[in-house]
Amino acid sequence: MATTTIGAVERTDTPSAPPPDRPARWWRRLPDPVVCAVVVAIAAFAVLGIGSPLWGRTSLVETGLLNHVSPYTDGQFRDIGQQTLDLGDTVDGAIPTAGLFGDAVRDGEYPSWNPYVMGGTPLAGTTNPGLASPVALPFWFLPAWLAPAFVKLLEILVAVGGAYLFLRLLRLGRAAALVGGLAYATSAFMVVWTNWPQSRVAAFIPALFWALERVVRHRRVRELALVALVVAALLLGGFPAITGYALFTGAFYLVVRALAENPGAPRRIAATLSLAAGGVVAGVLLVAAQLVPWASVMSTVLVRGREQTSDQHIPFDLLLTTIAPYAFGTTDPANPPNYYHVRIFLEEVSYVGAAVLVLAVAAIALARSGRAVLPRATWPFLVGATLFWGIVVFSGGPLLWLLQKLPYLFSDNSVERARSIFGFLVAMLAAVGFEVLLRRRREATAHARKLYGVAVWAVVAAGGVAVYLAGRQFAYDANRDRVSMRGGHYVGQLNEEVLQGLAFVGVAVACAMLLWWGPRRVTFRVAVAALIPMLIAVQALIWVRPYYPRTERETFYPVTGVHTYLAGHLGHERWFGSNNALFGGIHMQHKLRALHGHSFVDERFGELLEAMPGRQFSPPPKPATYLRTEPLEGGNPPTSPILDRVSVTHYVTPPQLVPYGTQRVDAGDGGEVRLQPGQAVSVAVPGGGPLRAIAVTPVTPGIRQTRRTRIGIVVKDAAGTVVAEAERYDRGIAAGKPFFIPVAGEGARGPLTAEITLRDGPAMAVAGRAGKPALSVVAPADDGLRLVYADKAVIYERTRAMPRVRWASHATVEPSGERRLERLAAGTVAPDEVLLDRDGPAATGQPAQVRWVQDGFDDMEVAVEAEGAGYLVLADAIQPTWQVTVDGKAADLVRADHGLAAVAVPAGAHTVHFRYAPRGHDLGRWLTVATGALLLLAVLAEWWWLRRRRPTLPVQRPPRPREDPTP
Repeated sequence: MATTTIGAVERTDTPSAPPPDRPARWWRRLPDPVVCAVVVAIAAFAVLGIGSPLWGRTSLVETGLLNHVSPYTDGQFRDIGQQTLDLGDTVDGAIPTAGLFGDAVRDGEYPSWNPYVMGGTPLAGTTNPGLASPVALPFWFLPAWLAPAFVKLLEILVAVGGAYLFLRLLRLGRAAALVGGLAYATSAFMVVWTNWPQSRVAAFIPALFWALERVVRHRRVRELALVALVVAALLLGGFPAITGYALFTGAFYLVVRALAENPGAPRRIAATLSLAAGGVVAGVLLVAAQLVPWASVMSTVLVRGREQTSDQHIPFDLLLTTIAPYAFGTTDPANPPNYYHVRIFLEEVSYVGAAVLVLAVAAIALARSGRAVLPRATWPFLVGATLFWGIVVFSGGPLLWLLQKLPYLFSDNSVERARSIFGFLVAMLAAVGFEVLLRRRREATAHARKLYGVAVWAVVAAGGVAVYLAGRQFAYDANRDRVSMRGGHYVGQLNEEVLQGLAFVGVAVACAMLLWWGPRRVTFRVAVAALIPMLIAVQALIWVRPYYPRTERETFYPVTGVHTYLAGHLGHERWFGSNNALFGGIHMQHKLRALHGHSFVDERFGELLEAMPGRQFSPPPKPATYLRTEPLEGGNPPTSPILDRVSVTHYVTPPQLVPYGTQRVDAGDGGEVRLQPGQAVSVAVPGGGPLRAIAVTPVTPGIRQTRRTRIGIVVKDAAGTVVAEAERYDRGIAAGKPFFIPVAGEGARGPLTAEITLRDGPAMAVAGRAGKPALSVVAPADDGLRLVYADKAVIYERTRAMPRVRWASHATVEPSGERRLERLAAGTVAPDEVLLDRDGPAATGQPAQVRWVQDGFDDMEVAVEAEGAGYLVLADAIQPTWQVTVDGKAADLVRADHGLAAVAVPAGAHTVHFRYAPRGHDLGRWLTVATGALLLLAVLAEWWWLRRRRPTLPVQRPPRPREDPTP
């Protein structure tokens, strides 16, 4: 009898075999149908899941978030909303950073430093942004609006490919190996962290286990090199906690497998462990060019709010999201209720998929078969590690408390990110389950094993009921308390999503039962087996299609008049703004240097900013990586002397914020004037010019904003010349409250007339005086501000701001940090004075001429012509990570004004050159080059040695034909 295998589905034929010279029948030469089904499922998930961003019709960036930021709010995004919640970090940080990097690379420069946010911060000089990751390569070659789609595609391919290699090495068939890759690529962590560095790291977890398994089997230098390459890829991804979870789990896997494969052979065990450890060390050294600067930089940044406690884990009832990702609300603002659980969606949802969960449980329930298809100790490890991480992530308790005693990995990082390794382990179990079901049972099952299998399924079912009851109670309480931003029937939403998930569970269970107990007909079994990957892909598409954003290309950080004005007037200095006029680092896309951003900030620079009035950074437990301006709301002008010293020359506000200055409010004489659409009304401006705003006071009862109606103002002087004009949408309009329209009228003088026009709206009644609209105005004040631009946003020039590079002819030593900050905040430090931490060369009090020569990413150069000795002060956060030379000779870059940098310069003409060079910068490069060269030489030497030792068989020459005897 002969056995034929189709996708691990076996068929037994009669012994009548075709003659040896008969060609195989055509259908036997076709590709394996089950493998084809899995490949189609993977392709469908990748292409249909990402969708139109792949062919450039839309972008995978959620730029709809820009709709709350002026000037976009009343401009291009007035009628555009968000598609997906909780993606703000990608829009204001990750994508602008990647876009800035990609633009520089395509211009022929590798930028290690980002000068456009937070006084400066590392760009591609460290691993933090993950831009050197292999899967981030699309950012190097494609525009930032297009690259994210191909980064996502690469992540899927790397995740599937790594899982395939690992599972094939574990002796699983091709179909099962591909199912494991599909299961992992569709898991929660790989989906929700799209456009962040986190998913770029997690994509290489399967490849790490493949490399470790190769070490167990072969113990060769080439395996060490493979481990090194994978570890390097993990580290380059930019989120070290994910790498830590993977290496932590991989270390236990390696020990278990080494012990199982080498019983009673301590030398082989030690050799295996040493080889793998060497690979990890080599991987670290391969990226030393980024890791050494990273360690240097991270020792100087403001880090707080990262301490973890044992109650900070994913709640137990979130296990419902393993099969019903939107059970606790959606991420689509247009489809409430929106996610309402304890934290945010991307930190808690734990989707693995119904069919994947069924396959994983089958792998556990069919323990004997699962152990039989895998190498020694692999099945116990997969089951044990999955349970371990499940307890840690969803239960916390004493186990998590104990782990948090370890440094860094668990103590300073949210354990929710361990879903990366948890999803991988569940996916691997699912692949094992699929393989077992394809092979079907070969003999009657013993009674004890039947009881064990029933017990496993019973425990899972009981656990599912408990999770559902807990989730329903939470939904009921949330519905009662209305904790979501948008309304909705929370219990109904939960039940609907869970029922949908259970439907997929039911179909998957039916398929599993048919494969295990069903008919033996090959065509039937192939059809059932092919349905399982389709179930995985279909449910995955149902959950990722609403999650991935697909925004129009025209909405990708469009240029506005505000950007054009700032680009033409900022020069080498900075801008800042109030709430709703700034959003993290989106200005990086336009190369506008700003004080704010979304990044780690130098500790001393952060302390300097926090000395301004109010709170600048979010309080713990949130990290200090996002600069906000809450205290500058409510009419408080941005006049802090610290803003002057960090060279903030322009300040931006949304148009609905009443302009700073002296208000003169006229409530009218009790009369009303009705403004008609399109009809201009001329009114004398009380007090004449100069002015910053003009207001009318609506008196229509119950008037509300339409976000369509506009009020326009044209200001003319006595000669009828237009001196200022502006308009404002009716956002924030209210009866009885002056509605101010900012105007850039500080240059206007003498009597002025305002023409008021209502546009695109119904007639509006406003307070009147003598039959004309009563006008309120805002006049300039002596605040060091000048309103220079008024449109979809308002721009003030800060006339007292100092240049970003300046000459200090006087130096004062103040060793107390507290006292330094007090003086700087109070403005008692003169513009030509610098505060130093410690004594240095004396400043003689003479002036100097300072001129920019170069102001780039990693290099800056300034020409100085000094009449006496003094200090060149640079208002950047560069002191710990940069070096400076004066006329080519190394000089000391010292702390200045607490968080800035300065260098002593003698009298005369000099060239001062600043260069990004954190501690260990050159050492890291040498380590990377040397490690790469040594690995290459070692692999080549091993190949040459093994080739020489390979036995060579004697060449069998065909016998020479015997010649006929000569007649």
